[in-house]
Amino acid sequence: MIDLKGVPECVRCGACCFSTDKTYLRVLEGDYERLGEDAERLTHTLDKRVYMRLAEGHCAALTYDKKRGQFLCSVYEKRPDVCHWLERGSGQCQVERRDKSDRPITLARRS
Repeated sequence: MIDLKGVPECVRCGACCFSTDKTYLRVLEGDYERLGEDAERLTHTLDKRVYMRLAEGHCAALTYDKKRGQFLCSVYEKRPDVCHWLERGSGQCQVERRDKSDRPITLARRS
């Protein structure tokens, strides 16, 4: 079991949604279908593979609610499997938080 003591809730963090790599979030066929009407707007294709589109250094589905101070996924219920697989507080989560902790703060300040 992962110890979540000291790990912020995902809506307070959002670091895993940030990247400059256009191939960061792979979208599989089932993911694309699940995204439904949002798929074309939120994805792009490179070398016959589909990925979530990035906007200003973060996933295009990420929104920031300045009033509540929360990072929210606009397609949370339909998000790709890669997003489901990242477990809050896991080793990968900790790496994301360590490497990208400044990026969500930058978005919050801009909003």
